[in-house]
Amino acid sequence: MKADRVRLTALGAFVAFVLVLPSASAGLAGASERVSRPFVGVTLTSSVETLPRPIRLHIVDIDLAAPGIRFRLTPRGGPLHTIKQTTLEYLKQQRGQVAINAHFFEPWPAPGVDPGTACLVGIAASDGDVYSPFTDKPPKRYAIRPNAPGLNIGPNGRAAIIHRGAADPNGYAVRETVALHNALSGSEQIVTDGKVTVADSAWNRQLAPRTAIGLTAGQHLILAVVDGRQRAVSEGMTVRELAEMLAGRCGAADALSLDGGGSTTLAIADPAPRLVNVPVGVNDAPGTQRAIGSSLAVFARPCEPATGPQSVPAGAAGPGGSCMSCPAYWAVFVAAACLAAGLALHIRRRRLRRPGRS
Repeated sequence: MKADRVRLTALGAFVAFVLVLPSASAGLAGASERVSRPFVGVTLTSSVETLPRPIRLHIVDIDLAAPGIRFRLTPRGGPLHTIKQTTLEYLKQQRGQVAINAHFFEPWPAPGVDPGTACLVGIAASDGDVYSPFTDKPPKRYAIRPNAPGLNIGPNGRAAIIHRGAADPNGYAVRETVALHNALSGSEQIVTDGKVTVADSAWNRQLAPRTAIGLTAGQHLILAVVDGRQRAVSEGMTVRELAEMLAGRCGAADALSLDGGGSTTLAIADPAPRLVNVPVGVNDAPGTQRAIGSSLAVFARPCEPATGPQSVPAGAAGPGGSCMSCPAYWAVFVAAACLAAGLALHIRRRRLRRPGRS
């Protein structure tokens, strides 16, 4: 009897260890997550992390196969390419569900009298209207690579990385056999075939607010925003750190670094339009917004019934998941449960075999 009690006590301790291990290790990492699924096929994960420095990170995972998902880049307008507006203004104007800042744009810094219109840097298309080309001589070449690849979301909802084609010397053609529908580009491709491909430059090594867009092999689009320039609150990431996070935590096969710094903005309408992150758009002041050249709007159906936010430990699952959705966690849990059941059955059988029991 005493031996049986010892076995059961030890087993109970082991099962408890399995249950608390994910949250304990997340605590050591100094991170917590808040996950919500406000729309069909859309998961928003917001993290507050303390290592390697204070960071606030927001990731939107979009299942491109989900019903009702569609996109729209800022359309052509004004005397240049587009009319400038904040990402939140664009979300409201389009009556979308999510929006994120996109292209680098010129003129920047804005002149004393801002004309309110912008030239985008790199390939751009809105609902099939291709209005900005690839460029082999981008401005600010310390940050933007010549002919930086883009990402296209076709009329069928499938996304793909696109590269400049040789057919059009003006830069409007792509190498891939795709119909340009909603296309955007940034400074460079930072994840390629699951590997980090960040250029080693002083610009990329800076800690700054960052925006990126990624694509998984399973056709999930990843929108990532990192707050920065907010000492002891969120101090930003390098581009390499951003790429490693996209490839590792998010499972991105390919990813682009978009305009960052004061342009970095993520907005959502759930249901009222609001900012998700804390941009530093005007003179690096937290909570201020910058009028920018382009944003990408996401349209999605509301969840029925809506799944509210839930706090979960970070680090054990990718966007949209918690530690308890991690396959490794459940494998250990099931093994512990089977061990408990087997040991309990073994003890019961031993007791039934003892003399004097009926």
